[in-house]
Amino acid sequence: MTDALHLSPPVLDWAAHQAGSSLRELAERVSTRAAANIERGELTAAQAMKFAKEAGVPFGYLFLPEPPPQRQPLPIADFRTLPDKHPLSKDFYDVFDDIEFKQAWYREYLLREGAAPLPFVGRFAGQRVKAGTVADDIRGTLKLELNSVAARNADDLYSYLVTKAEAAGVLIFKNGIVGNNTHRPLSVSEFRGFVINDDLAPVVFVNGADAPAAWTFTLVHELAHVWLGESGISDSAPGSQNKHEILCNAIAAEVLVPQIEFAKAWSAVQGTVPEKISLLRQQFRVSGLVIARRALDLQLVPHDVYDAFYQDARRRSASKGKESGGDFYLTLAVRNSKSFSRKVAALATSGGISFREAGQLLNTNPNNVAVFHAKQRALSA
Repeated sequence: MTDALHLSPPVLDWAAHQAGSSLRELAERVSTRAAANIERGELTAAQAMKFAKEAGVPFGYLFLPEPPPQRQPLPIADFRTLPDKHPLSKDFYDVFDDIEFKQAWYREYLLREGAAPLPFVGRFAGQRVKAGTVADDIRGTLKLELNSVAARNADDLYSYLVTKAEAAGVLIFKNGIVGNNTHRPLSVSEFRGFVINDDLAPVVFVNGADAPAAWTFTLVHELAHVWLGESGISDSAPGSQNKHEILCNAIAAEVLVPQIEFAKAWSAVQGTVPEKISLLRQQFRVSGLVIARRALDLQLVPHDVYDAFYQDARRRSASKGKESGGDFYLTLAVRNSKSFSRKVAALATSGGISFREAGQLLNTNPNNVAVFHAKQRALSA
């Protein structure tokens, strides 16, 4: 490679991690045939430009002699413990910064309005509690009636829980990409959700790149952190060794599928494991994935059974995503919390804030804010 640029492999490795990839993975995306050369820091100018674009870092950064200083640690805990967890990438940090900015704005708004602190935030902070105790309080506070929910699918159940949580004062954001950039998908291997706790404006973020059947469990898991007074990043996956995650997993499972009822129902139902899961899914009005997870937690099925349900849910989610793009304005509200989006749009329309500021808060063109508000008014009319 006579025209090769000689770049620092540690810098290239750092850049790859900003995209949630290993250096080898990103090198192969740039050029399969030249991957080994790229790993050694030998790239053509064209390869270097493509590498920077794939990594999502400024082109000039690749010419640094060593990686730039690490950014300051997050002001929230990292509860992820799975051995295959990926380092937090630039995509995660950009999402976190965006959500933290929105929460700070909303908190200031609530303070000006004289809002009272939410009594359930940190209700069990620092206490030794049983999962069932916290689960009962979550169900009671949110007025959950899961047995009567007319949920046709995982999306319906998730929407029901979001509505209940936001009515209580928790802002729920769900997105599978960074902002509105479809070229920057989030990685489930990095995280499944996070919570930024606050007594006025607690915020939950759910990684929408995960299977819809998994959103519900992640949401309730993060709500458990709210009740425990914790802020942190979660993987919420089975097998976590973090004591906070273990407790929140148990709380989420108890909220969705109470253990005593589930154990009785599992024993009473006859048939193969898939048949049992299908029947109990209908009985408890949750997804088959949630039932499979509950059975795994109680050691009624091996991990490969749960994993098969999870992988199937991911495949169906990917297939569905390719078939339709969805309604832009509905997606706008889900990505930015329905409560938050409506309040921002209403303030912009009434002159409380500018449409430019509203657009910045919702990561969209200011013109879309007025259309969104009009659609919301039409739905509530």
